[in-house]
Amino acid sequence: MKTKILYIATVLFLTYHVNVLYAQKTALTLTDALEMAKQGNKAIQIQVLEEIHAKEMTRETKGSLLPSISANAAYSRYFDRQVIFLPGSFAGTDKPVQDVAVGGKNVYNTFVSLYQPIYAPVKHELTKVSKINEKIENMKTADLKSRVALKVSTGYLDILMMNRQVGSFEQSLERNIRALKDSRSLLAQGRGLKSDTLRSFIAVENLRSSVSYLKNRIDVSGIELKRLIGLKEPVEIELTDPLELGIATSQTEFQQVDEAFRIAEKNRNDITIQKLVIDLTQKKLKATQAELLPQISLIGQYQVQLQADDFKFSQYAWPRTSFVGIELSVPIFNGNRTKSQIIQSKIKVQQEDIRLNDLKDEVRTELATIISKWKEAITQLDIHETTIKSAELNHKMVESRFQNSLGSRLELTDAELALTEAQINYLNAVYHLRILHVQLQNALGLLSL
Repeated sequence: MKTKILYIATVLFLTYHVNVLYAQKTALTLTDALEMAKQGNKAIQIQVLEEIHAKEMTRETKGSLLPSISANAAYSRYFDRQVIFLPGSFAGTDKPVQDVAVGGKNVYNTFVSLYQPIYAPVKHELTKVSKINEKIENMKTADLKSRVALKVSTGYLDILMMNRQVGSFEQSLERNIRALKDSRSLLAQGRGLKSDTLRSFIAVENLRSSVSYLKNRIDVSGIELKRLIGLKEPVEIELTDPLELGIATSQTEFQQVDEAFRIAEKNRNDITIQKLVIDLTQKKLKATQAELLPQISLIGQYQVQLQADDFKFSQYAWPRTSFVGIELSVPIFNGNRTKSQIIQSKIKVQQEDIRLNDLKDEVRTELATIISKWKEAITQLDIHETTIKSAELNHKMVESRFQNSLGSRLELTDAELALTEAQINYLNAVYHLRILHVQLQNALGLLSL
């Protein structure tokens, strides 16, 4: 019995401490989140493996230019001797052709062969292709890190925004709950209207609904953020950066479109990737053209062979044969397949050039749009900073009038609504400016993990 009680107590103790451990929050700044995503994001891990795969492909292609050496050994047992055909006069018969059984029933053959390309233009061009492909994979990793950084930053700011909205709604909820209590008190005293109480009740319930909805969105967004940065699900995160962090810097960082495009053209990974794709396509074209050229290789072989009817190895003779030579391969005609492949490669190069120009136009349009929105966002922020101060002052004045029986409940409700709306509009302006700042950094190619 005592053992059972001790077991139950131990289980309860461990369960409690596990729950406490899971309930602990991990403080997380945006910088920390970006650093964790660099190591923990699954998509980045997959792309890093693609980099390694591309390096091995380069090594494989380079290996085709190195000598190939192979050793082979074979044994055959003939139940009937091998036959060759000779003129009858050679075999001592009157037949025009006489079959003659030759060789032993046990046949052994061992040889070592060498193949070394000397002039192989196709393989040289394919080596260049693999090197460019390796660079493309490296740039794809950098581009993926930029896109992950954008997602992490946007997700982080979304949660900050919703947390601030919850704070504003909760403050408004407290004020409306007090207003509801006052309305009910006045109604009980016969000094208030039932419609005022009902309106206050509806306002309270609407705010409770908004708070509940936002908290659920925060939980869902937190799950997605943890997935992006590679955190395990039971860990609870607490974002510590303020929403206004870096606003003063952001307001002074936008450029003109031409200046921004020059920065983007130099730093954007997708533009670099497209340029490398054009280079890759041109190298593939040269590799195809090289198939029309001759190839020269060094070949050699060292061979040991014998035939016998028994297994008396000590009595065997081991004849040896060896040679070294040059092999020339000249393409003459293959149904014009190579010429057709060359035309296809030239078309591909033209397509990639068009894609590059289209990408540049798209980047310029994106930058122009963001910069235009950014300038407007700064204007809106200045407006809402002034509006929220006015709304706070107006609320204090109306509340003071109401407490001194100089104003109505309706006036206070309107002032409360105006204050809440001003707070939300200000938060939206700050959030919008920070999001645009992140988007501009990404469009310029300056955002990465």
